[in-house]
Amino acid sequence: MRLLKGLEDGSVDAVDARILAEDLDPVLLYIIVRYLREVYPATDPAASPVLERVLKLTSTYPKMVEKSKAGEQDPVSRWFESESSFRDFRGRADELIELIIDKLET
Repeated sequence: MRLLKGLEDGSVDAVDARILAEDLDPVLLYIIVRYLREVYPATDPAASPVLERVLKLTSTYPKMVEKSKAGEQDPVSRWFESESSFRDFRGRADELIELIIDKLET
């Protein structure tokens, strides 16, 4: 949650975001990045700061892209995308993260 909230509200810089992301399961990293991109579409001017922070994380640290792509291919990510929508969790990111963690642990 700290990475998601930090990218969302700017409370973490790119270095701290990288450190947090390195410790995450690839699925969680993918879910966080995808969630932010879905909930904050580029067409929304208010989304610019959020998307800039996501872009800075992924463009400054190419290993984050590789890790996220690995998470995208995971069965848990595929399950989520077939059953749910990221936008359904707008304002409820903590529930999204809990759902994914529960699924990863089973």
